[in-house]
Amino acid sequence: MADRLTRRSQTWALALQSAFADPANPTLAELNDRRFVHFISCALVEDGTEMTRGDSETDDELTFCSIGNESTPTSANITATLVWRKDANTGGSGSTVDLSSLYNKVTAMLDYQDIPYWLISRTGPQLSQDRDFEDGDVIKMALFNTDYPTDELSQNSSVKGSQALVFQGSVAWNIHVSA
Repeated sequence: MADRLTRRSQTWALALQSAFADPANPTLAELNDRRFVHFISCALVEDGTEMTRGDSETDDELTFCSIGNESTPTSANITATLVWRKDANTGGSGSTVDLSSLYNKVTAMLDYQDIPYWLISRTGPQLSQDRDFEDGDVIKMALFNTDYPTDELSQNSSVKGSQALVFQGSVAWNIHVSA
């Protein structure tokens, strides 16, 4: 069980693409609407789960007035990978699927390609994992499409799913949430 998320101040959520009227400025009511925003932290394993902002894409095209080798940042470069535990009871072989399993819920959300989601990350305060969003929280979120999921199989370990998300160009980074 050493691969469970141990940082109790880290929250991960998936939101439907239509969850926010203005994704650059999400409201507390939108973030806390569980019909559209789903906490998934407790299904994720820490090793392999990440959302990072890399160097921006750039335009290196020169004009006749350019001085030297100019480079203009054009768009953000966000990468994300989610690794989650899979449940043994998925309803196969005639059994009844465990619909209350968070692992099955995450598998259902991430096991198909080309599904758009906002991936939301919140860090802190301590012991805040998966509690409702509050005024003053700082979040990072970016719009991704799911890609082809893979199963991670290793001896003496639980089966995990892995999803390398495809960035869609929309990002709200270090947003201070307010009502």
